[in-house]
Amino acid sequence: CASKVRDRFSTDGWNALNDLSATARDLASRAQPGDDAAGAMSVLLRKTAGFSGLVHENMFRFLGWRFLTIGRALERADHMASVLVSLAGDGAPAGGLDAAVEIGDSVMTHRRRYSVETGRDTVIDLLALDRDNPRSILFQIDVLRAEEERLSEITKAVQPSEAARRILVLQTALAVARPEQLTERRLRRIRREIASISEALTAQYLS
Repeated sequence: CASKVRDRFSTDGWNALNDLSATARDLASRAQPGDDAAGAMSVLLRKTAGFSGLVHENMFRFLGWRFLTIGRALERADHMASVLVSLAGDGAPAGGLDAAVEIGDSVMTHRRRYSVETGRDTVIDLLALDRDNPRSILFQIDVLRAEEERLSEITKAVQPSEAARRILVLQTALAVARPEQLTERRLRRIRREIASISEALTAQYLS
Protein backbone atom coordinates (compact mmCIF):
# COMPACT_ATOMS: atom_id res chain seq x y z
CA CYS A 1 0.00 0.00 0.00
CA ALA A 2 2.79 2.41 0.91
CA SER A 3 4.43 1.90 -2.48
CA LYS A 4 1.33 3.36 -4.14
CA VAL A 5 1.78 6.64 -2.25
CA ARG A 6 5.58 6.69 -2.23
CA ASP A 7 5.68 10.43 -2.88
CA ARG A 8 3.92 11.10 0.43
CA PHE A 9 6.79 9.77 2.56
CA SER A 10 10.00 11.50 3.52
CA THR A 11 13.30 9.72 2.89
CA ASP A 12 13.54 8.90 6.60
CA GLY A 13 10.00 7.54 6.63
CA TRP A 14 10.61 5.36 3.59
CA ASN A 15 13.88 4.03 5.04
CA ALA A 16 12.11 3.20 8.30
CA LEU A 17 9.39 1.35 6.39
CA ASN A 18 11.94 -0.64 4.39
CA ASP A 19 13.78 -1.53 7.59
CA LEU A 20 10.52 -2.69 9.19
CA SER A 21 9.67 -4.82 6.15
CA ALA A 22 13.11 -6.42 5.99
CA THR A 23 13.08 -7.17 9.72
CA ALA A 24 9.62 -8.74 9.49
CA ARG A 25 10.73 -11.04 6.67
CA ASP A 26 13.87 -12.03 8.55
CA LEU A 27 12.07 -12.75 11.83
CA ALA A 28 9.28 -14.66 10.09
CA SER A 29 11.83 -17.12 8.72
CA ARG A 30 13.50 -17.92 12.04
CA ALA A 31 11.36 -16.91 15.06
CA GLN A 32 10.22 -19.90 17.12
CA PRO A 33 6.94 -20.19 19.07
CA GLY A 34 7.01 -18.97 22.67
CA ASP A 35 9.42 -16.45 24.16
CA ASP A 36 11.37 -16.15 20.91
CA ALA A 37 8.23 -15.09 19.03
CA ALA A 38 7.34 -12.64 21.81
CA GLY A 39 10.82 -11.11 21.51
CA ALA A 40 10.42 -10.84 17.74
CA MET A 41 7.11 -9.06 18.18
CA SER A 42 8.75 -6.59 20.57
CA VAL A 43 11.35 -5.77 17.93
CA LEU A 44 8.63 -5.20 15.32
CA LEU A 45 6.60 -3.11 17.75
CA ARG A 46 9.54 -0.77 18.36
CA LYS A 47 10.19 -0.38 14.64
CA THR A 48 6.49 0.19 13.93
CA ALA A 49 6.38 2.84 16.66
CA GLY A 50 9.38 4.56 15.05
CA PHE A 51 7.67 4.64 11.66
CA SER A 52 4.42 5.82 13.23
CA GLY A 53 6.29 8.65 14.94
CA LEU A 54 7.79 9.80 11.64
CA VAL A 55 4.36 9.75 10.00
CA HIS A 56 2.85 11.74 12.85
CA GLU A 57 5.63 14.31 13.05
CA ASN A 58 6.63 14.75 9.41
CA MET A 59 3.72 13.97 7.10
CA PHE A 60 1.73 16.88 5.71
CA ARG A 61 -1.80 17.04 7.13
CA PHE A 62 -3.62 16.44 3.86
CA LEU A 63 -6.81 14.41 3.50
CA GLY A 64 -4.94 11.14 3.30
CA TRP A 65 -3.24 11.80 6.64
CA ARG A 66 -6.61 12.53 8.22
CA PHE A 67 -8.10 9.28 6.97
CA LEU A 68 -5.00 7.46 8.19
CA THR A 69 -5.50 9.03 11.62
CA ILE A 70 -9.20 8.18 11.61
CA GLY A 71 -8.49 4.58 10.67
CA ARG A 72 -5.89 4.23 13.40
CA ALA A 73 -8.25 5.73 15.99
CA LEU A 74 -11.06 3.37 14.99
CA GLU A 75 -8.78 0.34 15.19
CA ARG A 76 -7.29 1.35 18.52
CA ALA A 77 -10.69 2.04 20.07
CA ASP A 78 -12.09 -1.26 18.85
CA HIS A 79 -8.99 -3.18 19.90
CA MET A 80 -9.10 -1.79 23.42
CA ALA A 81 -12.80 -2.55 23.73
CA SER A 82 -12.05 -6.10 22.56
CA VAL A 83 -9.23 -6.45 25.10
CA LEU A 84 -11.50 -5.29 27.91
CA VAL A 85 -14.27 -7.68 26.86
CA SER A 86 -11.81 -10.58 27.02
CA LEU A 87 -9.74 -9.59 30.04
CA ALA A 88 -12.17 -7.57 32.18
CA GLY A 89 -15.39 -9.33 31.26
CA ASP A 90 -17.41 -11.87 33.19
CA GLY A 91 -15.34 -14.86 32.09
CA ALA A 92 -11.94 -13.16 32.29
CA PRO A 93 -9.03 -15.44 33.20
CA ALA A 94 -6.97 -15.01 36.35
CA GLY A 95 -4.47 -12.20 35.80
CA GLY A 96 -6.58 -10.75 33.01
CA LEU A 97 -6.67 -7.25 34.47
CA ASP A 98 -2.88 -7.13 34.75
CA ALA A 99 -2.61 -8.37 31.17
CA ALA A 100 -5.03 -5.67 29.98
CA VAL A 101 -2.93 -2.93 31.57
CA GLU A 102 0.21 -4.44 30.04
CA ILE A 103 -1.38 -4.60 26.59
CA GLY A 104 -2.51 -1.00 27.05
CA ASP A 105 1.08 0.02 27.82
CA SER A 106 -0.23 1.65 31.00
CA VAL A 107 1.48 -0.24 33.81
CA MET A 108 3.45 2.73 35.14
CA THR A 109 0.49 5.07 34.72
CA HIS A 110 -1.72 2.73 36.73
CA ARG A 111 0.85 2.53 39.53
CA ARG A 112 1.25 6.30 39.70
CA ARG A 113 -2.43 7.10 39.56
CA TYR A 114 -4.05 4.51 41.77
CA SER A 115 -1.30 3.19 44.07
CA VAL A 116 -3.29 -0.02 44.46
CA GLU A 117 -3.42 -3.43 42.83
CA THR A 118 -5.30 -3.62 39.57
CA GLY A 119 -9.06 -3.82 40.00
CA ARG A 120 -11.76 -3.83 37.38
CA ASP A 121 -12.85 -0.26 38.07
CA THR A 122 -9.31 1.15 37.92
CA VAL A 123 -8.53 -0.73 34.71
CA ILE A 124 -11.76 0.35 33.01
CA ASP A 125 -11.23 3.93 34.18
CA LEU A 126 -7.72 4.01 32.73
CA LEU A 127 -8.21 2.07 29.51
CA ALA A 128 -11.74 3.11 28.56
CA LEU A 129 -12.61 6.45 30.16
CA ASP A 130 -9.36 8.40 30.64
CA ARG A 131 -9.23 11.34 28.23
CA ASP A 132 -5.49 11.78 28.81
CA ASN A 133 -4.47 8.19 28.10
CA PRO A 134 -3.71 7.67 24.37
CA ARG A 135 -4.59 4.00 24.81
CA SER A 136 -8.09 4.60 26.11
CA ILE A 137 -11.29 4.25 24.12
CA LEU A 138 -12.45 7.78 24.95
CA PHE A 139 -9.13 9.30 23.87
CA GLN A 140 -9.51 7.69 20.45
CA ILE A 141 -13.13 8.77 20.12
CA ASP A 142 -12.01 12.34 20.88
CA VAL A 143 -9.49 12.00 18.03
CA LEU A 144 -12.25 10.75 15.75
CA ARG A 145 -14.48 13.69 16.52
CA ALA A 146 -11.69 16.23 15.97
CA GLU A 147 -10.71 14.72 12.62
CA GLU A 148 -14.31 14.34 11.43
CA GLU A 149 -14.97 17.99 12.27
CA ARG A 150 -11.90 18.95 10.25
CA LEU A 151 -13.13 16.88 7.30
CA SER A 152 -16.53 18.59 7.55
CA GLU A 153 -14.81 21.98 7.37
CA ILE A 154 -12.79 20.93 4.33
CA THR A 155 -15.82 19.52 2.52
CA LYS A 156 -17.96 22.50 3.63
CA ALA A 157 -20.69 20.33 5.10
CA VAL A 158 -23.67 22.40 6.30
CA GLN A 159 -25.29 19.86 8.62
CA PRO A 160 -23.60 17.31 10.90
CA SER A 161 -23.18 14.03 9.07
CA GLU A 162 -24.50 10.70 10.30
CA ALA A 163 -20.93 9.78 11.25
CA ALA A 164 -20.58 12.99 13.26
CA ARG A 165 -23.82 12.26 15.12
CA ARG A 166 -22.76 8.73 15.98
CA ILE A 167 -19.35 9.88 17.17
CA LEU A 168 -20.93 12.55 19.38
CA VAL A 169 -23.37 10.08 20.92
CA LEU A 170 -20.61 7.62 21.82
CA GLN A 171 -18.24 10.36 22.99
CA THR A 172 -20.88 11.84 25.31
CA ALA A 173 -21.84 8.43 26.70
CA LEU A 174 -18.23 7.60 27.52
CA ALA A 175 -17.50 11.06 28.93
CA VAL A 176 -20.23 10.71 31.58
CA ALA A 177 -19.90 6.97 32.24
CA ARG A 178 -18.61 5.46 35.46
CA PRO A 179 -16.34 2.40 35.34
CA GLU A 180 -18.91 0.09 36.90
CA GLN A 181 -21.35 0.97 34.11
CA LEU A 182 -19.06 -0.45 31.43
CA THR A 183 -20.15 -4.05 31.80
CA GLU A 184 -19.09 -6.71 29.33
CA ARG A 185 -22.41 -6.26 27.57
CA ARG A 186 -21.87 -2.48 27.29
CA LEU A 187 -18.33 -2.99 25.99
CA ARG A 188 -19.64 -5.30 23.30
CA ARG A 189 -22.19 -2.65 22.34
CA ILE A 190 -19.40 -0.06 22.18
CA ARG A 191 -17.64 -2.28 19.65
CA ARG A 192 -20.79 -2.34 17.53
CA GLU A 193 -21.09 1.44 17.81
CA ILE A 194 -17.47 1.86 16.68
CA ALA A 195 -18.20 -0.40 13.69
CA SER A 196 -21.26 1.69 12.83
CA ILE A 197 -19.13 4.85 12.95
CA SER A 198 -16.67 3.26 10.53
CA GLU A 199 -19.51 2.34 8.18
CA ALA A 200 -20.96 5.85 8.38
CA LEU A 201 -17.58 7.43 7.62
CA THR A 202 -17.12 5.10 4.65
CA ALA A 203 -20.56 5.99 3.31
CA GLN A 204 -19.95 9.70 3.84
CA TYR A 205 -16.47 10.07 2.37
CA LEU A 206 -15.38 6.93 0.54
CA SER A 207 -18.42 5.70 -1.37
